[in-house]
Amino acid sequence: MIAMQKVCFVSLLVLYFCLPLPSVHSQEITVLMNKSDNLWLVVTDPDRPSKAIASYEKVLELDPNNYEALWKIARSYFVMGDSLPETKEFKDRHKECGEKGMSYASRALEVNPLGLEGNYYYGLSIGQYSIGISIIKALVKGLGPEYEKHIGKALEINKLYDTAGPLRAMGRYWYMLPWPKRDITKSISYLKEAEAAAPLSIRGHVYLAESYLKGDKKDLAEEQLTKAIETEEDMKREYDGRRWKERAQELLNQNF
Repeated sequence: MIAMQKVCFVSLLVLYFCLPLPSVHSQEITVLMNKSDNLWLVVTDPDRPSKAIASYEKVLELDPNNYEALWKIARSYFVMGDSLPETKEFKDRHKECGEKGMSYASRALEVNPLGLEGNYYYGLSIGQYSIGISIIKALVKGLGPEYEKHIGKALEINKLYDTAGPLRAMGRYWYMLPWPKRDITKSISYLKEAEAAAPLSIRGHVYLAESYLKGDKKDLAEEQLTKAIETEEDMKREYDGRRWKERAQELLNQNF
């Protein structure tokens, strides 16, 4: 009996020391990720992107190949740039945010080449970079096919991600391209699908309205702009809804 008890005790000791236990690093990473995510959720804080970046960077100090932290930093740089006016004074900032976003998204894709978020934010960061250097220069650098590749991959994985973000991104791409590459028919097709999937996106209504205006479909454009004005703002769903309502009103005043 005593011998059997000794065997059981030894067996338990072996199991205890052999089973993997959560490392101090993994526990610390979890705490830091939760803290960073909570900072990101404070949508009313204009410094949200920079605070989140600083916090996610602490995760990378412990785990340089943390896919989640890498794409979330890329997202933060995209939002930082996307919140700026698209004017000459801010071109360098758009370029910087785009470059940094592409850098972190690229690192995320090295870890997980098929990651939805890495592909999506790499594409969006190309867009920010293009605003900074001009779309023509971006096309000369061969970034058009790169954008199509990564946003296309995001569409393939989950076109409804980020309230139909990949659909909106591809639709806007075909609108923003200069002639003769611009394709308003493609733009409207993607943006209509995005609007149907995410009818509460004020940006989505404005994007579709601008494509309709470019395609000489004023009645449909007015309908979308009216929807943008009437859609209730929700910063948790769309952090810059007010900005797009103002743009909708501006377009209504200019065209109707």
